[in-house]
Amino acid sequence: MKQSNFNIVPGIRKKLRFDKQMLLYLAFVVLASLMWFFNKLGDETNDRLLYPVTFINMPVQKIVVNGLPDNFELTVQGRGWDILRYKMGKSPEPIVINLSRLNHILSKESTIDFSLATSSLAEEIKSQLPANIVLNVIQPDTIHFVLSNYSEKRLPVVPLLDLTFDHQCMIDGDITVTPSEITVNGPDIILDTLEVIHTKPISARKVRRSLHKNVELAPVDGVALRVRKVDVSVPVSKYTEESISIPIDVVNKPDSLRVKLMPGVVDLKFWVSIKDYSHINHDDFKAEVDVRDAMKQIGLQVPVTIARQPANVRNVVMSPEIVNFVLETK
Repeated sequence: MKQSNFNIVPGIRKKLRFDKQMLLYLAFVVLASLMWFFNKLGDETNDRLLYPVTFINMPVQKIVVNGLPDNFELTVQGRGWDILRYKMGKSPEPIVINLSRLNHILSKESTIDFSLATSSLAEEIKSQLPANIVLNVIQPDTIHFVLSNYSEKRLPVVPLLDLTFDHQCMIDGDITVTPSEITVNGPDIILDTLEVIHTKPISARKVRRSLHKNVELAPVDGVALRVRKVDVSVPVSKYTEESISIPIDVVNKPDSLRVKLMPGVVDLKFWVSIKDYSHINHDDFKAEVDVRDAMKQIGLQVPVTIARQPANVRNVVMSPEIVNFVLETK
């Protein structure tokens, strides 16, 4: 048993010598690779660098609606060391583009769609790059942007309602918004197409009483709102169904003829709030037919229209909607 253990030792020593030789070989390979890599870093090379960019000295009272880039992609030439230092270092300071030299062009119109070749900015960009980096190409090659006057406008506020009502409950009156109008600021190109400012949606289910909400206004891209919130009031009342019958009046009747309607009355069904129920009477409604228009048609039928109804009734249903008529000589 001991003899067999002595036979193992020479094998272990041989394996260790082999491992040391392999490690030494690998160390030389790594060292050679590093020397080659560092040597190559001293060579001139081309690479693409992403540089942040900022624009200053825009024309007074103008705003960029869209189009100015946040970065330029620059194809540059330099020693590998210098380019690696850029890539491995902290984020570079933005390249500053001064547009003051274009003010005489950009200030003339209220809104202008402008194209600027970035090659015209090459000298300005070169002056802000490290001295040992040569600028070759700028991407994008052209910047397209829109400038517009910055002004203000008064706009009405319109609430967005997402409501369902409890049984026999309805809106009863005018919805009010306070303030009903607000001042907004923004580019003319946007304000010219903006007619109203909406609130954020007001949602409620099975509403049975009046709502009073302080609600935020919905943001509009590119537009500053002087007011952030408004008060919205939605009057709600419980309604009841009522039915009445009223006579039909005849309008535009020929003087030489008598008109007989069949039937001569219509039935009206409508909803009215319980608080207004006692104030509704027959005289608040008027139904009529226009015989002059009916005589131009084939057949002796004429549609009935509601010529008058109270403002505080809802969902008026009339029966019948068409009546027959007979013309008789006086």
